[in-house]
Amino acid sequence: MKITQLEILPAQYQGRAYIYVKLHTDEGIVGIGESACSGKEGALIGALRDVEPALIGEDPFQIEKIWQMIYRNAFWRGGPVLIGALSGIEHALWDIKGKALNVPVYELLGGMYRHKVKVYCWIGGSTPESWAEAAVQRIEAGWGGLKFTPFDPTGPAFSLGHGKKVEAIVKAVREAVGDEVPIAIDGHGRLNPVNAMEMAKRIEPYGILFFEEAILPESIDAMATLRRNAGVPIATGERLYTRYPFREYLVKEAVDVVQPDICTCGGIMEAFKIAAMADAFFATIAPHNPLSPLSTVICLHLDTVVPNFLIQEVPNGHNPERKNLIVGFEENPVDGYLTVPQGPGWGVSLNEDYIRSLSFDSSRGKWDAFDVDGSILDL
Repeated sequence: MKITQLEILPAQYQGRAYIYVKLHTDEGIVGIGESACSGKEGALIGALRDVEPALIGEDPFQIEKIWQMIYRNAFWRGGPVLIGALSGIEHALWDIKGKALNVPVYELLGGMYRHKVKVYCWIGGSTPESWAEAAVQRIEAGWGGLKFTPFDPTGPAFSLGHGKKVEAIVKAVREAVGDEVPIAIDGHGRLNPVNAMEMAKRIEPYGILFFEEAILPESIDAMATLRRNAGVPIATGERLYTRYPFREYLVKEAVDVVQPDICTCGGIMEAFKIAAMADAFFATIAPHNPLSPLSTVICLHLDTVVPNFLIQEVPNGHNPERKNLIVGFEENPVDGYLTVPQGPGWGVSLNEDYIRSLSFDSSRGKWDAFDVDGSILDL
């Protein structure tokens, strides 16, 4: 079997751009995947086109060889754009192999460790009461946990009033859903280390599953200091790619929960390697997933296999229209869990007619988040 064509299907959907990859073979088996580099979709498509010649004529079963060939075949290795492109290609290779062997991908990764996967979704609000109401609605809809960003966009300054407002939201959500529901707080990289420490202490009494991106990941030492002194688990990883930066976070004891994005970090096997490495440091994995239902499905294949899995992110838990993007799976949890599709490969297919009906524009508007003094706010 040989690869004959790489096809790219971009789609603009409710403010997000999804980049789907299809690999065709001379035996008629087609594999699908999802690539991501948020905000750089034009460059991502260019990277996919750049590596297409390296794929044509290759044996799709040689997944690791193809991955390394693309990764190493450049003076400038890695980078989020190339690795995002490589992630979608790698997904499609696994899908081909699973289909050819007539088994789900998770069987090729070691088989089921768990038969269902705990999932959480996002909530939002304007007042503590509205956040609490949204939380109850999501749990009643079957979700197993919640994550939210209670922080406003902020610059270097962080007021006492802002901190109290955040604490009031967290307190309201916890009281609304009770003590058994896991809730995670996403800092979105908006805080500096001192303010992140302050907020870790404020939210500690409310039983936080993890504090995600409490600070930006550029300084591992700053994250390690935060983790040593915070009373809540620290999570990071959505802006990291390949196993190499994760190694540094683990060695320096800077993280409790690793969050590789399966469409950005290098693919499912790279996320598998990150999970295995984290397990040696008694860290858990909670894959990052702000993307389409195909990304969710691929995450479920990983989650089903790795022993140190914690919980899976699923975006827009209240948006029923997402189901139109793929065929064979819906993000409808039962008692807090989803199950992995059982068909060969990923067990799903793209709804290509619907995807092709969606417009796509890779341009990104100007930055529009400014403080009253004109300085830039972190989003």
